[in-house]
Amino acid sequence: FDVSAWNFENKLSLLQAELYFLNQRHAMAELAYQASISSAHEHRFLHEEAMAQEMYGIYLVENNMVGRGVPQLELAINKYEKWGASRKADYLKDFV
Repeated sequence: FDVSAWNFENKLSLLQAELYFLNQRHAMAELAYQASISSAHEHRFLHEEAMAQEMYGIYLVENNMVGRGVPQLELAINKYEKWGASRKADYLKDFV
């Protein structure tokens, strides 16, 4: 774990965020989503950063924080486009 923690810490944080969300622990969910995004960005996992931003944006929208969620989803769209996942970006644009 210690040798390659950088390789999967963003994934672990994202899974933790989803678990917190399911258990209605919203403050912890937000922190975990943000940690996942930061870790993916720091380690240059563009597609995983996009996915974490997308899931965080959906979380915010589903919890009546649309004003915060839509910009997060737009960041995800930009990351998906930069990564070359244009169909995913288009799908997300339709959602927004």
